Amino acid sequence: MDKKLYQRILMMVPLLRGLTPDELEEIVAISKLLKVRKDVTVVEEGDEGRAMYILVDGRAEVVKRLAGGDNTMLAELKAPSVFGEMSLIDHQPRSATVITTTDSVLFQINLAAFNELRSNYRPAAYKLLREIAPTICGRLRRVDERIGEFFRDPEKSLATLDSGFLDALAGKPGKGKEGL
Repeated sequence: MDKKLYQRILMMVPLLRGLTPDELEEIVAISKLLKVRKDVTVVEEGDEGRAMYILVDGRAEVVKRLAGGDNTMLAELKAPSVFGEMSLIDHQPRSATVITTTDSVLFQINLAAFNELRSNYRPAAYKLLREIAPTICGRLRRVDERIGEFFRDPEKSLATLDSGFLDALAGKPGKGKEGL
């Protein structure tokens, strides 16, 4: 795919709208456009983060492994969404798994190449990090809200969780995913 098409696609992504054409070109140069089928695990919880992804087209879900080995869905992503962005910041293992729920188009930003841009003090790298910060803050605020909801009425919250767990065991769809 040619670079002009990449740039047109990426200009639709809010995270990248603040970049100049030259800065966007630097990001395009260290990235790949991927076509991914439904039900593909793009990132796996616990794996080393080697890239950030922008969901350009399609849908995916973010899943967290629980202590007992079960999984819980944390979020449903629809385009344009970003995931794996923490790997650009903290170099820690992936905190969750992301699985496509439709055929999807992803833009992958390579971590090693991004770090090279950053070490060369390229504005594109710093602008991208600046745009990632509100995304992470928004997610943290939603987690805070969910925790607050849980503790407003812990008995009701636990009953809802138990009900969802029992529904999931019985094979009933839906309720188990709402959780908190």
